[in-house]
Amino acid sequence: MSLLVVLVVATLLVSALCSLMEATLYSTRATTLDAARGDGRHVKAATRFLQMKENISAPTAAILILNTVANTAGATFAGMQATEVLGVGLLPLFSVFLTLGILFLSEILPKTLGATRWHGLWPWVATPLWATMQVMRPFVAITLHVSKVFTRRAPPVITTEDEILAMIRMGVESGEVSAQELTLLTNVFRFDETRARQIMVPRRDVVTLFPQWTLTHCLEIVRRHRHTRYPLCKESLDDVVGLIHVKDLTLIDPQGPVDLQTLAHRMLRVPETVLLPDLLRLMRRERSHMVLVVDEFGTAVGVVTLENVLEQLVGSVQDEFDTEEPNLIDEGDGRYLIQGLMPLAEIESRLEIEFEDDLEVDTLTGLIVHRLGRLPRIGDEVTLGDDMTAVVQAVHADRASRVLLSLRVSPIEPAGED
Repeated sequence: MSLLVVLVVATLLVSALCSLMEATLYSTRATTLDAARGDGRHVKAATRFLQMKENISAPTAAILILNTVANTAGATFAGMQATEVLGVGLLPLFSVFLTLGILFLSEILPKTLGATRWHGLWPWVATPLWATMQVMRPFVAITLHVSKVFTRRAPPVITTEDEILAMIRMGVESGEVSAQELTLLTNVFRFDETRARQIMVPRRDVVTLFPQWTLTHCLEIVRRHRHTRYPLCKESLDDVVGLIHVKDLTLIDPQGPVDLQTLAHRMLRVPETVLLPDLLRLMRRERSHMVLVVDEFGTAVGVVTLENVLEQLVGSVQDEFDTEEPNLIDEGDGRYLIQGLMPLAEIESRLEIEFEDDLEVDTLTGLIVHRLGRLPRIGDEVTLGDDMTAVVQAVHADRASRVLLSLRVSPIEPAGED
């Protein structure tokens, strides 16, 4: 009887250890192992675990071989011993209880522990898993050689941005990642797909200075708009002489002659299609805080400041002089008051909605004009999707400056009776 108990317990323990090692191996994150190795905690265990995760087929094969041998041999010898001890009549009942024991005690329970408590288990699992792989090395080599015949042309596994963002959202739900971190990481992924024209200050809103103006007039413009830098133009934004910094104006003797062109700094020109990572590198290299954006015909269409670029990563940046209204205000009941020049990509990100693809416009007001086929007027209502409408609340300079976006949430219908 004692031999039967030993065989059953040994079978359950070995199988449970295999299940625990397998679940912990697949659940433990490489980033956690890197962090543990970097701060000196469990360096040897973390190094071994990382090596096994990099070639995960080898430890997986070792676990499966040991588990299969343990279950098969254990069940066989335990069955033989049960026949002698319990008799042939009780053998089916013994088989049922052994199967249930393996299922619950050696599969479900240890795999659940490994998948949920891997944070504390992986340092203790590393050594037995490494030892198992070394002992089973000859058998692992044979199985891997055979399996390569069927997996030789398997496509490489590539983790997409959407999958990474999905994992980050799961981190937010579990409390390991904050909502602010989610926003920042989402902005990082969107950053390299955004172009200068999508974030520029449009030509119509650019405040400029002119060489013929007096210092008094220039300072009045500065006091009115409170910007730090202004393009200096001969006649229009297409004839930019350079860039004037407010500091330059404060150093001028108000009693002496003023020649703004001698104060102008070089102003870079960039195409409207330049991607933000390239633009940021250019602005850092040239130590420029404002660039002129031109279209394919060489016509100036706006300007981009370093602040505009950084806001795409960290969100709105305002100083003590900024009095701008927020781009998006939640009015409740699925209604949002939005600035017309707010980029569509930012609206999609913040409201978790999607506009139609292949649009040739970048802002909400551009989308409204595209749908209307004319300049917007106050009160215009536009359908932007099956559950989305926009109403123009205010118009400025022939564009929708304020829009009320309504998202209709379809009610959940009660299930019908059969």
